[in-house]
Amino acid sequence: MEMDLYRTLVRPLLFSCDAEWIHNRTLDVGAALGATHVGRILLRTLFEYSHPSLHCTVAGLHFTNPLGIAAGFDKNGRAVRALDALGFGSVEVGSVSAHPSVGNAKPRLFRLPADEAIIVNYGVPNGGAQAVSQRMHKRSTDGPLGVNLVETNTGQGLEDDAVIEEFVEAVRPFCSKVDYVTLNLNCPNTTGGSSPFDSPDVLRTLMLEYGRIRDLPPVFLKFTAHADGHRMENTLSAIEGCSFVRGFIFNLPPGANYPLCSPTHVVKPMPGTLCGPPTQDSMNEALRFWYRHIDRQRHVIIGSGGVRTADDAYEKIRLGASLVQIYTALIYRGPGLVQQINQGLVRLLKRDGLEAIGQAVGLDNDRP
Repeated sequence: MEMDLYRTLVRPLLFSCDAEWIHNRTLDVGAALGATHVGRILLRTLFEYSHPSLHCTVAGLHFTNPLGIAAGFDKNGRAVRALDALGFGSVEVGSVSAHPSVGNAKPRLFRLPADEAIIVNYGVPNGGAQAVSQRMHKRSTDGPLGVNLVETNTGQGLEDDAVIEEFVEAVRPFCSKVDYVTLNLNCPNTTGGSSPFDSPDVLRTLMLEYGRIRDLPPVFLKFTAHADGHRMENTLSAIEGCSFVRGFIFNLPPGANYPLCSPTHVVKPMPGTLCGPPTQDSMNEALRFWYRHIDRQRHVIIGSGGVRTADDAYEKIRLGASLVQIYTALIYRGPGLVQQINQGLVRLLKRDGLEAIGQAVGLDNDRP
């Protein structure tokens, strides 16, 4: 019912306005609601859903459900408490860089309603690590709070050593304030999909520097989705012995090279990275490949890409994702989607005779 009202009444109004302007106003509302006890209670009453079968422990952290809000939605940590009150099992802020950045020129966010997709070319605008970290505190959310870190988008390439220094500088303000850190090593909005960390030597050097950081929380590595055995071996070799690395998240490759319902002449002028349902198959293929080869006692995978239903989320979990993140689907289906997916996951677990979400991880992905 709530989703029907959103689609028929709210979404047409929102879509009549500029995409980035509406995104910012949504964060304004979220920040206001999350700042008050009454606002948080209202959001929980309307949207939160809890069930024991959805509780899980991943990377030593407890989650009330496996569904998280992905980085990119709340870049500066303004609406963390409201997002938590919507019923997300985790909230990931960012991407955040060591220094402030205004990002790319506008327009830089585009909708493709025929595909329930968006094209993003933000260029990671954010207030910088010091400013964002001041808004962050572990106890501001019921579930784990994470931050996604990236190098500062200066519009110019940086030397490898400078990029490493950026990532080290960016994480320090967050070490005592967040539950986990994601290193965005191949952000398509800053590197075009390539990265100095494609080199195992550079990644190994970064890991050595991170190993020296005091009070470092669990770390996840985020890089462009792929199913390349050689690249995977290089990555796993570079992080060997780094016990603080607890898993992986996949970035979408830059561009919009997917089968789309939207006309080519509409999509072609839009720069950036396509996000949403058209990416689902390629992201699932990367998930399937990596889960088959990682050491599951050491590393987990956080699934993303095209999730808009409980079935989508459950498919990723059965392919090997311990947790799942969404972003684009909220734009098209509204805040009630969080509750709908979590309720659907409970039904799917009962259908399959499973008592806990963790029991479903990897069921459809036996090793070759």
